[in-house]
Amino acid sequence: MLTRLSVSNFAIIDELQMQFQKGLTIITGETGAGKSILLGALKLILGERADLKQLNDSTKKCIIEAQFSISNLQLQAFFEENELDYDAETILRRELLPSGKSRAFINDTPVTLNILQELGEKLIDIHSQFNTENIFHQDFQLQILDAFASQMNLIRKYQTEFLKRNQILIRLKSKREELDQLSREADYKQFLLDELLATNLVRNEFEELEKEQIELQNVDEIQRVLVEISTKLDTAEFGILSQLHEASNQLQKLAGMGEELENYQKRLESSRIELDDLNTEIAQKTQRLESNPERLFEVNERLDLIQNLLHKHRVSSIEELLSIQFELENENQNFQNLEAEISKLENDLHQIENQLGSLSDEISIARKSSIPKVEKEILESLGKLGMENSTMKLELSQKKDFQWNGKDEIEFLFSANKGAEMKQVSKSVSGGERSRLMLSVKKALAGKLELPTLILDEIDTGVSGKVANEVGNLMKEMADSLQLISITHLPQVAAKANQHFKISKNIKNGKTITQVHELSNENRVREIAELLSGSDITEKAIDQAKELIKA
Repeated sequence: MLTRLSVSNFAIIDELQMQFQKGLTIITGETGAGKSILLGALKLILGERADLKQLNDSTKKCIIEAQFSISNLQLQAFFEENELDYDAETILRRELLPSGKSRAFINDTPVTLNILQELGEKLIDIHSQFNTENIFHQDFQLQILDAFASQMNLIRKYQTEFLKRNQILIRLKSKREELDQLSREADYKQFLLDELLATNLVRNEFEELEKEQIELQNVDEIQRVLVEISTKLDTAEFGILSQLHEASNQLQKLAGMGEELENYQKRLESSRIELDDLNTEIAQKTQRLESNPERLFEVNERLDLIQNLLHKHRVSSIEELLSIQFELENENQNFQNLEAEISKLENDLHQIENQLGSLSDEISIARKSSIPKVEKEILESLGKLGMENSTMKLELSQKKDFQWNGKDEIEFLFSANKGAEMKQVSKSVSGGERSRLMLSVKKALAGKLELPTLILDEIDTGVSGKVANEVGNLMKEMADSLQLISITHLPQVAAKANQHFKISKNIKNGKTITQVHELSNENRVREIAELLSGSDITEKAIDQAKELIKA
């Protein structure tokens, strides 16, 4: 509930402080005294756009601050989601600066207007004769039935599953698009992968094949050179190895004649042994070498195949080709994983939609059963408000797809006049009838839902006498379940107040300013008497005001 409102430097308000109580609060005052300005200040707290023209003194900033007791509204989740400090006594503040800028705060934390507006809508509900459009909205009409069916917890359970379903649908759409994209490329990529796998690439293979190719192309020349070298190394008596062997033996004879001579012999023998090993390897290589045109053809074909793959994939090594092969294998696996993921999501979606189907059926049954009670209670209230000839009918039908609050579609048929055909409520009520209809609906909801503070801006315009008294009684009864603030000109309504404020205009320092005073019991009597008889208050009006207050 709203517990405090302070306004400074706003329109013709210089400084204003109001403390609010539970129950029914009435605000009265002459036309033009500033009641609409007070509502304008409240609307700024609710996130309405500001205008520099609203400053009383254009050199000073305007500050509007409202304090709310919110412990029973279960708003902790909102504060957590928006990273705000939760306080059972929460303060909303709006500042308009002379520069034209506007700032908003929740518990001294700066917030955007969107966040301020979102919270404000949960705290205050303002209705005027021409601001009752939500009675025409499907969601609000269904909420009436849900409140009477006492199934708000069931609705929240359904909505939790509905959000899960929407999240799955979003993921499913994304995954299907991804799969579609992969599918368009899959055939070609599979061809590339099969080609690489069939080639059976081996690391460093290209270099080895190039060596083999050179050898096969030059086998005759290589053999000729190797044979010639082998002959020079190993010819009897004149071969290099024979001569080295003889030289080594001669140096052996000088052993013991000095360390330097012994080193000569060792080095010479080591060279002979190395050349002997080389000669053996040359002989073996010569024996292995043979002209092999078939093998040369195979090597050339293999090199051409690898060269073509390098060119196709625009790389320069087999290692890079193997890397591409690995990536293609992974993509192929990803394709299979994506198909499996889509299948799982489709299965999850099927299960959630089955659950939603069961919940929506349960919701719909409860709504249908509550329709007679809703119609009866609203019509009874309308009868007390002078619309006793009203008729109404609520009809439900099923939509094909799930909606935020079930699968039901509601049609609200209404007629305010006896014998008149019932039409959609948006086409069948005038402004005054609409306000009384909304008041009857709010009365029906009071006590069944945790409603925010309800502010009624002269919605009783156009009624008088017995009906005015019933309007007051209805507001008084509603105020047992919620905080209700009503701006009115009707003495019958004002007499029902638990708390009464009067707004007036005065001249201060040559300027017109709006002031608000909470009325004592005695002043309440005089104010109601003035509403009854005008500025010339008679004793009869005083007595009648007292009777109204006692009633």
